[in-house]
Amino acid sequence: MVNRDFEYYMENLSDEEFFSRFTEEEMMEIKSRSTIHQFGKGQVLFFQEDYKNYCYYLLKGLIRLEKTDETGDFQYIDYVTGHSFLPYGEFLNPDNMNNYTGFAATEIILLMIPRDLLEKITMANNEQMIYMYQMIAEVLVFTERRIQMTTISSAKQRVIQTLAIWMYDLGHRMGERIVINYPLTIGELATVSGTTRETAGRVVKALTEEGLIGFTRQEIIYLDLDYFNELLW
Repeated sequence: MVNRDFEYYMENLSDEEFFSRFTEEEMMEIKSRSTIHQFGKGQVLFFQEDYKNYCYYLLKGLIRLEKTDETGDFQYIDYVTGHSFLPYGEFLNPDNMNNYTGFAATEIILLMIPRDLLEKITMANNEQMIYMYQMIAEVLVFTERRIQMTTISSAKQRVIQTLAIWMYDLGHRMGERIVINYPLTIGELATVSGTTRETAGRVVKALTEEGLIGFTRQEIIYLDLDYFNELLW
């Protein structure tokens, strides 16, 4: 990617929903102190328990977030799609350490904003503060859904519930369908669901045969939205 591509992203930053409430002066300050970087698939963006020097805005691609315990077992796995800010849950938190490790799940383009700058500007902008509060509330709703999922004894139901959460978090509507245009695998679905790859594969095969989803190496297509929405609300 050449410099003019980065310039294009920076020039059009105000068109992104997250930045639309900042004043022209605030945007000038954000642009002057922020940097855009391109990362290849698999690169580490930040480590769990690193100092939080930056906030991030994902302009393109998919980020995978992982939190592990002392034994290395996963406690938390999540994904962030393009045109998204992170981390909402840690914004304005006095704890200076990252709660998880971030990886580029695909090739990504990432805006890195100094944390102290964004916190200062946001606290002086009531519209942005309200917007951030609304987004944090939304994150909490789906964090609760994920916690509830861990209490489900049926591995099959955990897989289906994970697919429902992915539909809301990662998908975008295309006509009567919702599509996730990222290469999520059966193995990743199994890990997030807390089950084996074989079990996740059987569930996906059954859902596919029932005409509820399409699942390929490049995308997941949700064909029956009502079925998955009923699991969330």
